[in-house]
Amino acid sequence: MAMASAPSDSFRDAASYLSNATSLTKVSNSLKLELYALFKWLTVSPQPSGSRPSIFDMTGRAKWDSWSAAGKQYTSSVDAENRYLEIARDLGWQPGAPAPPENKTTGDDIWDLDSDSSKDGGGGGGGMGVSVSSIAAPEIQTDNTLHGLAITGDLNKLETLVSLDSEVDINALDEFGYTPLHLACDRGSVETVRFLLSKGADTSIKDPDEMTPLQLAQTAGHEGIVELLSNQ
Repeated sequence: MAMASAPSDSFRDAASYLSNATSLTKVSNSLKLELYALFKWLTVSPQPSGSRPSIFDMTGRAKWDSWSAAGKQYTSSVDAENRYLEIARDLGWQPGAPAPPENKTTGDDIWDLDSDSSKDGGGGGGGMGVSVSSIAAPEIQTDNTLHGLAITGDLNKLETLVSLDSEVDINALDEFGYTPLHLACDRGSVETVRFLLSKGADTSIKDPDEMTPLQLAQTAGHEGIVELLSNQ
């Protein structure tokens, strides 16, 4: 993967300005994600190097997706930087203007999400990736439902549940649009996936991101599940 080229002084000046700009607190999450992605493109690499975060890490996934999309959209560092500077100007930055005083609300924490830069798929970034912490991930609780057991990979309980409920829908969607097979493939339990397949789990159903269970397993790097599903 090609590494990002050294950003210009104008870019560093704009990034420094935005790190304390109160205007950044009022912009949409989509614009914050775009700024985040452009910053990563220019300071780390055009594309994230790690796997796409789990479906349970909605914030990390949104950041990864935005970074990946920027890598596809911009083939030139000049174009990526120009777009970053364009946004910065819209938020009040002017070349050579003094940086705003440090703002406790939009200080360094505006750039990296709650110290979770390890989930970005490329790491680093010098503390200047835009925070999108207002995108709240759903609270996932362990339970004894079909979907809950697919998440935890508790095969004994899953087998018991299915055997006791003759009307259980093995392909039912949960409130987020995932089948038990999607969840098991994302979590990486080969035995759970094998059991669900034996009970008629449909491998062609797509999740809200238009991904099949096989694609989820490929993205998460679960090679055993990929091999299993590829032979179906």
